[in-house]
Amino acid sequence: MEHGFLILAILALLFISMYGYSYIPVILEKRKEKQLKMEQEELEEARKKQNLVKQELRDEKLNKSLKRSAEIRMELQRLEQIKKNGTGLFQEELNQMKVDKMKKQQAG
Repeated sequence: MEHGFLILAILALLFISMYGYSYIPVILEKRKEKQLKMEQEELEEARKKQNLVKQELRDEKLNKSLKRSAEIRMELQRLEQIKKNGTGLFQEELNQMKVDKMKKQQAG
């Protein structure tokens, strides 16, 4: 009986080590899964950031094109008004020059 506790301790250590040895792959698998999950989350976050940047660029281009479209529309309306009135700015300047010329002829 002197060595009974020693034998029991060795048997307990044997069974504990067998359990630990068999459980090691499970622990390693869980670590790999956590690591893969973290990598996937990082990739997803990077994709979201990239999509936001792309969306901002698209919005900026859209705003520029809408602004340019509005400018073109205003210019077309101005030209349409000039066409309807029959006299444009240039025509008015020519008329003013003719009036000034006639005044000089009458004065001189």
